[in-house]
Amino acid sequence: MRQKRWVVAIFMMLFAVALIPASGNKEATQQSAKTGVRIGFSMSTLNNVFFVGMRMGVTDAAKKAGVTLLETNADGDITKQASQMEDLIQQKVDAIICNPVDSDAIVASEKKAAAAGIPVIYCDRGSTGKDYACFIETDNIAMGELGAKSIVDFLTKKYGEPKGNVVEIQGLIGTSAARDRGQGFNNAIAKYPNIKIVARQAGDFNQEKSLNVMQNIIQANPKIDAVYGHNDDCTLGALKAIEGAALLKPVGQPDHIYIIGIDGTFDAITAIKAGKMDATISQAPIIMGGKAVGLAIDVVNKKPVEKHIYNPFYVIDIKNADDPNNWGTAVK
Repeated sequence: MRQKRWVVAIFMMLFAVALIPASGNKEATQQSAKTGVRIGFSMSTLNNVFFVGMRMGVTDAAKKAGVTLLETNADGDITKQASQMEDLIQQKVDAIICNPVDSDAIVASEKKAAAAGIPVIYCDRGSTGKDYACFIETDNIAMGELGAKSIVDFLTKKYGEPKGNVVEIQGLIGTSAARDRGQGFNNAIAKYPNIKIVARQAGDFNQEKSLNVMQNIIQANPKIDAVYGHNDDCTLGALKAIEGAALLKPVGQPDHIYIIGIDGTFDAITAIKAGKMDATISQAPIIMGGKAVGLAIDVVNKKPVEKHIYNPFYVIDIKNADDPNNWGTAVK
């Protein structure tokens, strides 16, 4: 069943990609085609529909711009990504778009690229270094704050005041996304002393691990009011654990556990439509990937770009779950 959902999700993303305008301006596209620009693309993993969407945005924009794209996939392995980055540097690509496995570990590769005169454009996840050209991401701190606000609103409606027991399923420790989504969430929740974070464990942005983590959390904490996941796989894993423990009550019922994640994936939207999950915060990954290519072309063509750029985000819940724009086909 999950494989079938992946097929549907990928089909929808392919359809969405066809509607996206070419990244970069017309002049940059013409220049890249004339000069034979070669862009390296280093992915952390493709074991996540969000990153599948990002890759689609990158590959489609590269094709439209007439640039050669050299793709690699680290499969979540820090050492493998370092080796692949070294290969791209040795091939003397003009720029590298990178989605790092680890924000600290990628710094060594970033420095090597800078020494070779190859600009690095980070996409979705950044580094703790300073020798990169540009970093495009969604404002992860703001998304964490929005996740917290959504939970506070739910608990206030439920109890008449902001109080209750909340679980945080963290992403992959060491990534900028997990760090910032946790920071934004916890800073916002800290303003409400009667809201207790009863458990905080890493699900590594992985659904199976998040399922196992949540099962253990439920055993230790039978009373849970809400779950915040650093991505949709974290929340979907938690949802499965809640359902397996016979604690799942439809949205709107008194004992419903509020669940909110981040990404806006097909499975999360499906769960929202089914009344099992409350909300997800969409990052429009296809658009983000396309913008990264446009930025890489601008950098190669010596055009000024901002060091840090934010991609738009918004909440998807039952009110707008059927909106086709949820697949990142329109920039607002």
